[in-house]
Amino acid sequence: MSRAIGVKPPRWTLSAILWMSVLTIMATFQTWRGAYVDGILFYAIVAMLVIDRLTGGRIVLMKKPIVAPKVITLGITGVLGAVLVIAPRHSWIDLIAFIAIGVTVLVVAWEPYEVRVTRPRQALVRSMWFWSLAAVAICLWEATAFVLSVTMPGGNENFPTISVLLDPFVENLWGRVVFVGLWLAAGYGLLRFWRKS
Repeated sequence: MSRAIGVKPPRWTLSAILWMSVLTIMATFQTWRGAYVDGILFYAIVAMLVIDRLTGGRIVLMKKPIVAPKVITLGITGVLGAVLVIAPRHSWIDLIAFIAIGVTVLVVAWEPYEVRVTRPRQALVRSMWFWSLAAVAICLWEATAFVLSVTMPGGNENFPTISVLLDPFVENLWGRVVFVGLWLAAGYGLLRFWRKS
């Protein structure tokens, strides 16, 4: 979680509570459907957010972030990304590679950011509503499709989840290359990795 240097945000904002609620629902849903690893990961994120709020963000893993040169960060995640492409899907190798990518990004790519000039409030509100509604719509689609797929005759064919729709694409080697590449690029984008000098 990036945080502006020298800025102390309120502990329990509406957005923080909403994020925790949504992630808790997702964790519970994943556990209910038998995806226990996904459920554990989502619960871990919720726990991290709660601890962050309770401590006012005072927990610091490193006094000074280790910001590696871009080429090193890209090299490490590139190798781990290749493992994701080659490893059997839904295997322990797959899971370990996912975790290793997360740890690598947190250790060598994440750093606090300086306070920036904020955009107009109207633009932020529009963006917030767009992405929130899009996320809710996708989650509702996925949850509804899964419930119908396991309760209705011919459910998998008539009510496919997003993961089922993506299966034919990611079962192909080049499909996995494209998917993993876009996933890593999006993650770097969230960290503003491409904007760093």
